[in-house]
Order: sequence, then structure tokens, then C-alpha cells
Amino acid sequence: MYADPLSVFREYVQNAADAIDEARQQKLVPNAEADVSIVFDHAARSIRVRDFGAGLANSLFVKRLTSIGASKKRGTTARGFRGIGRLSGLGYCQELIFRSRSEGDKKVKEMKWDGRILRERLRDTNFTGSLSDLVREVAVVTDLPAAEYPSHFFEVELSKVLRVRNDILLNEEAVRGYLSEVAPVPFDPKFKLGKEITEFLEEHGVQEPIRVVLNDKKGQIFHRAKDHFPISPKVLSTFTDVKFIKNLDSDGELLSFGWLLDHAYSGAIARSLRLGGIRLRHKNVQVGDGDILSSCFTETRFSQWGVGDIHVAHARIVPNARRDDFEHTPAHGKLIDEMRQLTREVTQTIRSRSDQRTKLRKVQFQLTYAAQWLEGSESAKSSLMVAAMVDRAAAHVAEAEKALGKLPETAPDYALVKEQLERTQDQISKRVRARKKDWSTESSYAAVFAILSSSSKLEAVLPLAERVVSAMKSADSARQALAA
Repeated sequence: MYADPLSVFREYVQNAADAIDEARQQKLVPNAEADVSIVFDHAARSIRVRDFGAGLANSLFVKRLTSIGASKKRGTTARGFRGIGRLSGLGYCQELIFRSRSEGDKKVKEMKWDGRILRERLRDTNFTGSLSDLVREVAVVTDLPAAEYPSHFFEVELSKVLRVRNDILLNEEAVRGYLSEVAPVPFDPKFKLGKEITEFLEEHGVQEPIRVVLNDKKGQIFHRAKDHFPISPKVLSTFTDVKFIKNLDSDGELLSFGWLLDHAYSGAIARSLRLGGIRLRHKNVQVGDGDILSSCFTETRFSQWGVGDIHVAHARIVPNARRDDFEHTPAHGKLIDEMRQLTREVTQTIRSRSDQRTKLRKVQFQLTYAAQWLEGSESAKSSLMVAAMVDRAAAHVAEAEKALGKLPETAPDYALVKEQLERTQDQISKRVRARKKDWSTESSYAAVFAILSSSSKLEAVLPLAERVVSAMKSADSARQALAA
């Protein structure tokens, strides 16, 4: 049913979130440690996804789980509504097991689906039974003692998991990363912009997120957003601000809302980080992946430069059966038009930031040259050379200040470069106040300064300037001797 095996986790966690919402409405006591626990047993090759939601009543258990393609959630605010996702795990295990009970039930109901028999019957061209016949043959229901189970819960167990894609279904790290992208989980408390985004989402009706925990001893799963991300092995880029987005249709009805993080846009974000891309979400569950809006970019390479979520709010925009995109409706077309406008703005920002970085580099080059001249002046042997070198540094600082003045204060690293500029200006001021003007003529200074100004690189002109100063001193000494 799904191209990505990990999609089964999205389906089961999505259903779990609906059950948690129902439990909250009923004011049932929540589990202290998690709303959803996912347990991996590598020895038995099994995965168990248990939620501590309202559970499925004994009286409804069989009917609900054998009604393929039917869902009581259709037409409600629930995330799942097609009634088919619960069986998605059958494609990846030999046996799929459901267990549940609701508050007040005296026993736990269990239903086992035999995946091997199911696949055999589906391949059997001589099988003429109905869907009901097939269900009766592959699904077995039993009652279990309730003492070992919570008072209200629902769980699905994939038993004897098949090896697919390097055994990705039993890879806790892959599952954790995947759920941080798609599941309705909260932001990490360490994420500085998380509280502001959460408040915005709550104002627009996004339901409370759920706590998902794996048995990998790494704690709760949080949303993929974070404060920093690496753009090279030694350099981190920081998210500095958040932009909130709200789109209405022609009738004034809310079409979508969301957020976009601001950063330096220094390059594409590595896919291995599971962070990049402007994602689409429906009822706070991701639809598709980080490339879902790549076709909206005039240059698709920019699709992984931004980080944000757009929550689809319009009732006429619904996910398709695979949940890798939305059904194509007029309302969806309007959404895509709005997303094209958003991606144009992102592209414009990327180009603007690139231009700003180029200009900032020019400022930094000027400040680097200024620092070299100041450093060289400290070892100069004559006051004339000191003065000329300090003034040479001042000329570079003046060029840097002029270039910086053309940039907005919001430019990447603007504050750091401005601080460096002010620090260099202060150093020059101190050197100017301390120097002594004891060279013989203004023309001597002008000659030396002209030599030093012929190149920004100190080492290229310093030897010649020193020879000229030495010659000037010799000539001055000779004149003084003749005068005597």
C-alpha cells in the first residue's frame, strides 16, 4: 500500500493520536510515561505499538477491526478516516496482532491476522471466496486475562517482521528520525522558537501533541525542528527567527497556516538531517515528504534550503489513500498557488542572502587587511612607517564601514562584522593618539604612504617602503652633516 515501509509507523501513531484525543475528551487518567510506546524485540523480530488512549470496547472490537475500508472517523476531526491503514502492517510481517480494551471492560480482546495465509489466498487464482470469507480464514479472535494490561489501551503488534530495506523496520534510529518528521509530537523544550510556534498552532486549532517513546533509552521523540544544524563539519547555522503564514481562499475561508524558520540560507540542508523542506501537514500529521513542494520552486534545488510546516486547514483538501500527496481538487489547486508564492519568496530570500554574504565578505576582507597593517605597525622601526601603516589600516576600515552601511542589519553575521569593525576602529584611534609626528617633511610621509597604498598586501610593499625610509634617513643625515 505504501512505498516507504516506515509509513506503517505513521499510520499506527496517527490512529494512536486519535485514541489519545478521545481519552482526553473522556478525561481518562493518562499514562505517566508516554501516550504511545513503541517496543522493538530484535530476538523475536517483533514491534509493538501501544497507545494509552480510550481503547476499543470489547463489544465493538471484532466489527471495527474487520470492517475494511469503513471508518467511524469519516467526517470527524480525527486524523484517520479511510479504515484501511490499520492493516498496512500485514505487508511487512507474518502475523499482525491487535489487542485492546476500554475503561470498564473485564477482559482484553485479541485478533490475529495470519499474513502468510492471506498472501497465499491472494495469489491463489482458484480462490473464489468473498472478502468476508477471507477475513474469517485469516483472522482469529481470542479473549485474554486483563490483569497484565492497562485499563484502557490499544496496541498493534507486528510479529516475525520481514527483512526489507536493510531491516529498516527494526532500526530504532530510522524510526525515531521518521516519526520526528511525520508524527504529531511536540517541539523539544530546548528549541528556542518552539514555544512561540506552539502558541500559534494552538490559536489555529491544532490539537495537543502526543508523547511517543521508544524502548531505545533515548527519551521522548520531538519534532524535527532545532536551534542549529551543520552546514559543514566545523560550522553550525542557527535559526534566528520564525515567520508565520496564513492563507485564505476567495471566500475568506482558512486555507492553510504555518511557520517558516529564518536562517542564513547558506546552502541546501543535508537530507540525512531529516530537517529541510517546507512540509505539508493535515491535522498535524505530515503528508508526503520534504520534497512535496519541490515542483513549486522555479529551481528545485532550493526545495531543501527552507525549514517549515504548512498545516492544511480547508475541508475540501484531503490526503490521498497513500498519504504521499493530497487529492487534486479546486481547493488544492488554490493551495498550490499560495505555495508557489511562498516558494518564490523563499527563493528571493536565498538570492538576497547570497548577495549580502558576498558584500559582507568584502567588508571582512577590508577588516582583515586593516588588521594586518595594524599588526605590521607594531614592529615598524620608524614613526613615519608607523603613521603610514596605521593610516593605511584606517583607509581599509573606511572602505569596510562604507560597504557595511549598504547592508541591512538583518543580513547574516551583520552584528558580528559590525562588532569587529568597531573594535578595529578603536584600535586605530588609540594608535593615532599615541603616535609622534617626527618625520622631516610631509612629502616624505606622502611618498611612503603612496608606496604602501599601491597594494592591500603588506608583504608586497613593505620591503620597498622600508628601503625608501632608510634612504630618506641617510639623505637627511647627509644634509645635517653638510650643514654642520
